[in-house]
Amino acid sequence: MVCTVTKQRYPFLSCSLAHQARRILPNVYGVQHVPCLSGTRTKTLAAISKWANEKTDARPIFLLLDVAGSGKSTVAKHMTNQWTKEGRLFARFFFSRDTKTTMSTEAFCTTVANALREHDQRLKTPINAFKKRPDFELFSLEEKFNGLVINPLEKLNRDAILIIDALDECDNEYGGRDQLLNALHGQQSSSPRLRILATGRPELDI
Repeated sequence: MVCTVTKQRYPFLSCSLAHQARRILPNVYGVQHVPCLSGTRTKTLAAISKWANEKTDARPIFLLLDVAGSGKSTVAKHMTNQWTKEGRLFARFFFSRDTKTTMSTEAFCTTVANALREHDQRLKTPINAFKKRPDFELFSLEEKFNGLVINPLEKLNRDAILIIDALDECDNEYGGRDQLLNALHGQQSSSPRLRILATGRPELDI
């Protein structure tokens, strides 16, 4: 009743609200989030930028852990915008419990791989070759991650940055989060061709 009256008396307002609803619908690219306001979280952003710019002895993963509502996704969105402008961000995946797609790892590897090959056309050949393997669907998430992401980057000696936001919102009903964390942990001792900024709540497994 109220919505109907609002639409009749203030059609511009209802259109605006509808536009906002569409705009904040969660997806794996994080369109539902906003970047940091100017002058805020400067120490955190500086630490992340310093890590990303290190030329030697750089750790492959920068893990930002904090409680709910502390602005982790805001930081991830800020760095998404910054690194996109700089041409350094190759891929991103924002987890969210709000939809089945954004809480699942089912499309994680292919989403990241598709972003990589669109960013650098030379990556298409090794990525497509791996995806065409007849046993592709039988591989574990870690094997797909290595085959679609890590190995192609290493073959081309290509540096890249990946952002993974809200690891704690990745569903683990069928072990998806366990597999993702294992895949990420496996990069700790690898050559940091791929640098990963990941965020999440400080839960036991993370």
